[in-house]
Amino acid sequence: MAELLFGAETEYAAAGRRGGAGLPGEETAVEILRAAGAQLTHLQDLNSSGMYLTNAARFYIDCGTHPEYSTPECSNPWDLVRQVEAGHRIMARLAHTAKQRRLMGKQILVFRSNVDYSGTGSTWGTHESYLYRGSGDAMRTHLVPHLATRPIYTGAGGYHPGKAGLEFTLAPRLTYFTVLDGDSAGSSRCMWNTRLEPLSTKYKRLHVVCGESLCSQTALFLKFGTTALIAAMTDAGHEPGARVALAYPVEAMHTVIGDVTLRAKLELRRGGSKTAIEVQRHYLEMAEEFSSAEFMPPWTSEVCRVWRWVLERLDEGPEAVSKTLDWAIKHSLYAVEADRVGIDSLALDAMASNLSSTVHADPDEEDDLQQSLFTVLLEQEQEKESENITPAPAAVELVDRKKLVAMRNHMFEIDTRFGQLGPTGIFTALDRAGVLDHRMVSEEEIDRAMSDPPQSNRAMVRGEVVRRLAGSPNARCDWQFVSDNDAGKLLDLSDPFTKTETWGTSNSRDLLRRRAGLAPWFNDLMSEPEIPPSPLSRRERAYSLYERGDYRGAEELLRGCVAEGFEVASNRCHLARALMLMDREQEARAEVALAWEARADAESYVVPRILYFHYVFALLDRADPAGALCELLRCVREGGTSLNWTILPMLEHLRTRLRRYDYLFLRALAGALSETRHMGDLNRFRQMREAESRLGAPPLSSAAD
Repeated sequence: MAELLFGAETEYAAAGRRGGAGLPGEETAVEILRAAGAQLTHLQDLNSSGMYLTNAARFYIDCGTHPEYSTPECSNPWDLVRQVEAGHRIMARLAHTAKQRRLMGKQILVFRSNVDYSGTGSTWGTHESYLYRGSGDAMRTHLVPHLATRPIYTGAGGYHPGKAGLEFTLAPRLTYFTVLDGDSAGSSRCMWNTRLEPLSTKYKRLHVVCGESLCSQTALFLKFGTTALIAAMTDAGHEPGARVALAYPVEAMHTVIGDVTLRAKLELRRGGSKTAIEVQRHYLEMAEEFSSAEFMPPWTSEVCRVWRWVLERLDEGPEAVSKTLDWAIKHSLYAVEADRVGIDSLALDAMASNLSSTVHADPDEEDDLQQSLFTVLLEQEQEKESENITPAPAAVELVDRKKLVAMRNHMFEIDTRFGQLGPTGIFTALDRAGVLDHRMVSEEEIDRAMSDPPQSNRAMVRGEVVRRLAGSPNARCDWQFVSDNDAGKLLDLSDPFTKTETWGTSNSRDLLRRRAGLAPWFNDLMSEPEIPPSPLSRRERAYSLYERGDYRGAEELLRGCVAEGFEVASNRCHLARALMLMDREQEARAEVALAWEARADAESYVVPRILYFHYVFALLDRADPAGALCELLRCVREGGTSLNWTILPMLEHLRTRLRRYDYLFLRALAGALSETRHMGDLNRFRQMREAESRLGAPPLSSAAD
């Protein structure tokens, strides 16, 4: 039987408070990282300030200053569930330790959240990685219908973050996914991720980003088990998605997550239509047909059994899975709570209508009503942990605007608390009370997974070596190797299925080649003369380092590109972005000024980025920013094209220095520069209306590109 490997990368929302004020996101993240360094047995990560643990997992602070936990490689869905749950427990303990050690008893809260309801547009997800050998195009063809319809059991549930009222959705994070293809896991949210970063030899890595953090073990089990089986069938040359190819995949996904009845029909490319349940049943039947094939894993039949059971229950309606799947648990819980506080469906409709005409009329007016929800929760958290759900406010008449917002925020609070780690989380309290039916692994297995790796692949070797070398200041770890500089040795883990330690001689050249993005296990290359990587490849490497938070590494590569005259204006903008995140603002301003001087030779999308920096600097200086914004809009009107731009980490870094309405507008403007078809969405902002008036031009439409 075939062996498969997969893993999860869980992004956590974290908030800290000291005295009467909230901690900046960076400081909260640093406190958690310090707690990890003191509490966890680990080896330092070669590429970041993170670390690899004895269970072979990776913990680090990702760009956007959120903690992230990557599970070790898993060969079956039970191991995956154990390792994800172990990550949750490790994170909860780190938050508690950070609170005790560094903040003198003040609060740090951590959430397995998916969206921030305060209006920032922030989301947190769980990315997935699957090993495969074959065609990436085939994977795209046969997995996209699955990804579009699997939210019927993998959806986290909650409220649509872009709606004024309270619109329940099966998967709130997926409301942000509006593009089918792309190579970014950040600001441009694409349903199918095309980034290539294999992390092994001979195999490719399927990177799935359109997912959510889940509490239900059954949902998590199926999320990875079903996707891995479909990938295995595709890799073997079969076509599991051919008969259910969707005419409009992104639109179909949005239809699925907005349909609690699960009865909506999805248009197929070949004609006809099917419901999401019917699409999933098609995949299930193919997996059952091939369950004994050599290319399928030994656990195929058990995944199919759970898969069929859940689909049969879903056919009966949400109530049949209201103790098992995240979204159905929430849907039932929130319906009871809405009834308890006197909200009925007609009132919700009126609420949405009222709010859409007032709360979202002007972002300036929202500033005093919408704080970050995580900060609000911190203010409400008591020193003594309680298992009680926060009492609801008394029912209110849907007339007063502030009361409407308070009612909506109460429901948002419940949704956020649902995934809170620790004993005060709502899901944790419900699970402890024995009212849920979702478990796939035992408590003892999760406890062991906090320190022990899976035993069927290289994770076993990595975990053992981390345990043995922990504390060595000259040892470093990566997914593919471990470097013991004291002994002058390099452990080769490039084969993901290895179970033995294979050490070779290590030298600085190995590490330099690794940092340059070249795999150290290519022994044939090691004997050949060095071939300097092209400026384009170095710029791509710089972008990868930037996304990992290695801003100094990105700076070094970008300065080399500029020195060689490669896309000078564009690379100076990239430099400015990294410098701002290192608090070297004057240097960043100098790079932007030099980028402006070199704009004549730049691509059309670069000039609006330079003007965007001008606008940001004017806001930071409390100067009149209108001129820079007008120039930017004039440039867009003259045909400035768009290209994905990962600027949000810089904005998050500057957030405390910006007025809230300026911060929200900058986020929206950055998104529009990545895709100018969203320019029309800016018309609701006062800054945009004033700039258009100053230009004497009609508002930009959403089809500006």
